Amino acid sequence: MHKGRKALAMLFALMAGVLVSAFVTVNQLPDELTVHESGSSRLSTVLPVWVDYTGEDAQSAQAKLFGVVGVKKVSIRRKEPRKVMLAGTLFGLRMYSDGVMVVGLSDFKSQGTEVNPAKEAGISGGDVIHTVNGKAVYTNRDFAAVVNDSHGNLSLELTDSSGRKKKATLVPKYSDADQCVKTGMWVRDSAAGIGTLTYIDPEKGIFGGLGHGICDTDTHTIVPIHEGEIVEAQMTNIRRGVRGSAGEIRGYLGSEAVGTLESNTVCGTFGYYTAELPEFPVYEVAMKQEVRPGKAKILCSVGTDGKPEFYDIVIDKINYSGEPAKNMIITVTDETLLRETGGIIQGMSGSPIIQSGKFVGAVTHVFVNNPACGYAVFAENMTAQGDGCLKEAD
Repeated sequence: MHKGRKALAMLFALMAGVLVSAFVTVNQLPDELTVHESGSSRLSTVLPVWVDYTGEDAQSAQAKLFGVVGVKKVSIRRKEPRKVMLAGTLFGLRMYSDGVMVVGLSDFKSQGTEVNPAKEAGISGGDVIHTVNGKAVYTNRDFAAVVNDSHGNLSLELTDSSGRKKKATLVPKYSDADQCVKTGMWVRDSAAGIGTLTYIDPEKGIFGGLGHGICDTDTHTIVPIHEGEIVEAQMTNIRRGVRGSAGEIRGYLGSEAVGTLESNTVCGTFGYYTAELPEFPVYEVAMKQEVRPGKAKILCSVGTDGKPEFYDIVIDKINYSGEPAKNMIITVTDETLLRETGGIIQGMSGSPIIQSGKFVGAVTHVFVNNPACGYAVFAENMTAQGDGCLKEAD
């Protein structure tokens, strides 16, 4: 009797495990697959799932658990194979935002009373101010000039951190301490930094880098670009990453622009490479269903000579439907890279990932509590994002 109950309990536990795995698997499935030709693909999910798109004109297909049970309808998009040049070199970015970003609010005393005009007008950190009294503002100087010349209400057009447009009316007040009118907010108009250039499309002249967006250090929101440029960058030294503290590549930015920075998105920064094309290796862009857990390599520059080198990593996990810049979890296994950097450090974001001779992704984030591990974005998603936003810009 006791053995029967134990067996039954084990059976229920097994069934529960399968159900949980099936639930996780279905939630991992993509909504769309891009394919080069008719065929079928096994997806890298918790439980095995196949998608069969053998029909020449098939625009959708069933994702089937164990190749038998249909669990989701997936759109099929056909596209010719694409090749890009992989860089893995450091580059510098200089950018001015599309407006001025509100990075903080600060109360002050006016006629002996604590006030904050910006807060009273419904303005929050992360908002981007585009116009004041109908005049476009792109720099802190623009904004300060309009405020100082104002004699009454300011009519502002803004975009909040979610991208929603809004309007606000702000009444600056006289500061007892500073003896001038103030708005009660801090604004920022520019950003600069060092990252890794991921790829250049030699036919379109498009480049992509970082694999994630440039975010404001105070608001943690993506900075919208008004104009910007990319320059060469030179490493001076490395601060190794340790558990609890992310490392970083330290260096300086060159003075001569090698490209225009056009777009800052969740999947990277993009623009047009305007200098003479370097002799970078050419790789085919892998579709996301071609990426597999297992051994791979990253291409990055952590030496003072600035030359990119290949280092061993493992792709641990794949997620087709997660956050845009977190499609893969990777672990650095290369002893040389671990000795030099401790794993993934700031400045390595954008390092291209190669598996089975194809460009499969780019490094995006580090796990602060385990610097050998981090996230990566699919190459397919990154290149598609770059093409899409630059087409819109044109």
